[in-house]
Amino acid sequence: MPSFHLTPSRVALLSGLYIVLWRGLVLVLPNEPYVALAGWAVLYLIGLAWGIYLLERTAKRIESRAVPTGDNVRPQVSVSGETVGGRRGAWNPFDPDARYYGPGLGMFCFVWLCLGGVVAKTLAASGVGPAEILQPLGNVALMLATAALATAFARNKRVRQSLSMIAAYSLLFAMVYFLAHLKFASPSGEDEYALPAGGGNDSPQAMSVKVQKVVRKRYVINPYSSITFAAPPPIDTIDVKLTDDTANRYQVGMGDGGLGSGDGEGGGFGSGKDGGKIRFIRLRHSDKSWDKNFGIGGDRNLLAELVVRFPKMNGKVAEETEGIDFAALGNFKQKAAPPLVYIGGVTTFAPSAADKRVLKQYITERHGMILGDTLGGGAFHSNFIAVMNEVTGTTRVEIPRDDPIHKRPYEIPQLPFVVAHGGSTPYGWKIDGRWVVYHHPGALSDAWRDDRAGIKKVIADQCYLLGINILSYAHREHDQWRRSQQP
Repeated sequence: MPSFHLTPSRVALLSGLYIVLWRGLVLVLPNEPYVALAGWAVLYLIGLAWGIYLLERTAKRIESRAVPTGDNVRPQVSVSGETVGGRRGAWNPFDPDARYYGPGLGMFCFVWLCLGGVVAKTLAASGVGPAEILQPLGNVALMLATAALATAFARNKRVRQSLSMIAAYSLLFAMVYFLAHLKFASPSGEDEYALPAGGGNDSPQAMSVKVQKVVRKRYVINPYSSITFAAPPPIDTIDVKLTDDTANRYQVGMGDGGLGSGDGEGGGFGSGKDGGKIRFIRLRHSDKSWDKNFGIGGDRNLLAELVVRFPKMNGKVAEETEGIDFAALGNFKQKAAPPLVYIGGVTTFAPSAADKRVLKQYITERHGMILGDTLGGGAFHSNFIAVMNEVTGTTRVEIPRDDPIHKRPYEIPQLPFVVAHGGSTPYGWKIDGRWVVYHHPGALSDAWRDDRAGIKKVIADQCYLLGINILSYAHREHDQWRRSQQP
């Protein structure tokens, strides 16, 4: 049976196949952070093995070329693995006798790497700088300091060379990793949330009725029939009944105004720009179900419903919903952040300390608002409440039924929900008289699906109206704040 030998070319081929399979798995499972982390770890080990192999091969070749030949061969004495009388002052890093691998340089690197690592981690812990960058940089610096210390105390030249190579490779790999995950601001302006220009209003919408014609059965009578009808009803009698079906209510957008606030014409906002649109953005987080009811057949229906109920907003509402992560939320311009961000989940909500700082900055410094939606179980519900208490610096309160957010532009008689995963009471967090968080406990976005999650249409309609009310509230508050910030 023929044997299979791992030659360098075959190892290179296998490494390439691994990278392709790993990236394919990441595309298939984009919401599994451990898949990406494990892939980077294996990629690091593959690169390290190749580095050690090439280093040893090149070092042996250099040493073999440096062995003197002929009659003038000077005897060389080996002391603790070092060759006395060998090459000195070499600058080739692949040469074990290069001057890089002395103990002095190792101690120098150890001192400065330790100092840099401690400073970076201290700044990250105190919140002075971006923790998502400083924290990993501090960890890398401390790991490299450990390798530098080991290099300084190693007595064998080959060991010092190998440790130095590992440190240099780790630093290069860390730089590649950070560059691969670095979020650059897009030159096309995607880090700016532009409101649509115009000037609507949020006048309460009247509850109109729909006239439904109920036509009674008609009888066709044969005058020559042997059947006698006593006082037959008139043939064309129509019984007119009024029902409370809300499918065809009068909308403010059908009149002279539109959804929004300001002095412009049509729907829109006073601080808006031409081409600006109302968007619905949800936040990616650790819960596997962060994207439940996302996109086509889900929360995109809310945007479509907004245009149907406010026709003058046509062209001023985005056609697709969006998903962003914490870093992208922090990249929005100071005075052009999204007015509303949706956070939904089933099992957990556990942002890191850096992520919490992004949320705190978003609701306090950038005047944003968060819509939380419990989509299943009680774990997400309790985790979300705990995180919001910490981020806002206050505690939740029950949102009254007569609050403007429940009355404008539509009056919501009672809280509509699909399943009361976290109860039947809406809670909110208020800062400076403004709702910064609205927490719906009963799977609000489930009602926006094509199948309405099996609930009655009248309840689903109320869920749409509540979603429009929250969108309107967040955008009006943000518009007023933007105009107050203008010089």
